[in-house]
Amino acid sequence: MADTLADENGHKSFEDIKSTSIDNGNPQEETAAFELAGSKLLLVMIGLGLAIFLAAIDSSIFATAIPRITTQFHSIDDIGWYGSSYSFAMCSLQPVAGKLYASFSMKTVFLSYMAVFEFGSLICATAVNSPMLIVGRTIAGLGGAGITTGGMSIVASSMPLQKRGAFIGILHSTFGVATILGPLLGGLLTQHASWRWCFYINLPIGAVTFAFLLLFFHPPARTSDTTTVLRKLAKLDLMGAFLFAPSVVMILFALQWGGTQYAWKSATIIGLFLGGAGLLTVFALWQVHKGDNAMIPPRLMTQRTIFVACFINFFAMGAVMTSIFYLPEWFQVIKAVSPTKSGVMYLPLALSDILSATGAGVGVSVLGYANPFILAGTSLMSIGTGLITTFTPTTNHERWISYQVLQGLGAGMTLSMPYVATQTVLKGDDIPVGTSMVQLFQFLGSSVFLAISQALFTNQLRSSLSTLASVGIGRAEIEKILHAGATSVRKVVTEAQVSGVVGAYNDSIVSTFYVATAAAAASFVFSLGLEWRSVKAKP
Repeated sequence: MADTLADENGHKSFEDIKSTSIDNGNPQEETAAFELAGSKLLLVMIGLGLAIFLAAIDSSIFATAIPRITTQFHSIDDIGWYGSSYSFAMCSLQPVAGKLYASFSMKTVFLSYMAVFEFGSLICATAVNSPMLIVGRTIAGLGGAGITTGGMSIVASSMPLQKRGAFIGILHSTFGVATILGPLLGGLLTQHASWRWCFYINLPIGAVTFAFLLLFFHPPARTSDTTTVLRKLAKLDLMGAFLFAPSVVMILFALQWGGTQYAWKSATIIGLFLGGAGLLTVFALWQVHKGDNAMIPPRLMTQRTIFVACFINFFAMGAVMTSIFYLPEWFQVIKAVSPTKSGVMYLPLALSDILSATGAGVGVSVLGYANPFILAGTSLMSIGTGLITTFTPTTNHERWISYQVLQGLGAGMTLSMPYVATQTVLKGDDIPVGTSMVQLFQFLGSSVFLAISQALFTNQLRSSLSTLASVGIGRAEIEKILHAGATSVRKVVTEAQVSGVVGAYNDSIVSTFYVATAAAAASFVFSLGLEWRSVKAKP
């Protein structure tokens, strides 16, 4: 029986149009639980855009600051953790976020996540060492977990299906705007103020978005829902989250430490892999046991479109984030440019991402299908990322610009459209849960591939430097180079050693682009399995 809904201010009530089943037939006309229009729609979208902007910029703004951070904290081995800690925290609580939005007031849940995100940003801004920065990144990620899911869920609950493609495209293009301003703004702040301002800047912007959502977003309340808070919390599957989080942490530690702190065949690494795999197995069995109340409901995960969309974004986000983290490193170390300049050199990827995400969002509303855009996106992303693996110290600007454009055009279409595709098979309270599942796999992909890339980068760099004995690079010099950090590497070697050391860095960074290429290719393979469902309702 439908729940009776009333405006939070008590002005009116109406019936909630919802369904907890997957739509396995042709799409029918779907009406939102309530529909925003006019100035309220504009203001709420601005608020959501600002919030998603913050969550996105936090993953990119300090990409150009990382070389300076590793120099200050002497923490080049932690590069992967700066990104993966944020992404892992986001992915670990994505399904819980979806269930929170389905069970409690969207407004209250969204603003609570914003508060946690701001607190984590404050810790990052005041960090006195690398571990504190990683902790702050983790807390910010816990808050960010509910921001993106909340934004997509609010759009889904506030407008009919046919209109969502354009607005989801707009929200995703906000990621692109953040990607543009992130590295560029991060470079400016790092060079002319301090890398800490990459996080301080979140506080005033967060206050503005908090005020916008607080004042202008008034979703309907479930006045007839007599379920107690404790029963609602019991449905969140916190046990599933407790099983999932440590399993992924163990696997990430194994990927980060393997070949660096410990040998791949060591008991520590083997134990971490086995422990992580074991907990994941228990987690999967627990999900089957919980059924529809599971963190990842099997009913949804076994639906073809949901399953394929999850893995498209898993691999696509892994490819994109690897490039986001290591392209600025390549520009600063190999091309010897400032953090600001490296942000400018990164613009081709970011600008093309925005254009393609926005264009795909409008295009799917006209064409009706997300599939053509996903297929084109994964193809272009695979080609562009593959071409980036050809980078050398002498690569000219025509190549590094055009290759980034190809990758950005593909990434923009690829990452936004799976959300549209999933909403053609979901209704009612399944929408935030399904959206959070795609988000879970998206940020899990970021965490996993950043960890893999970091391990490969570190191992390759040590291996490449060890071949430079002929120019006086021994074990002591290798540790000195690694300890110096990326931006100071040229200051701790002689003129005769610079060429060899820069070449070693180039080989190491390019090795991460091979990982990104493999991930992009995998996203293309999965895109072939997506169902062809139209977002247009039958007349």
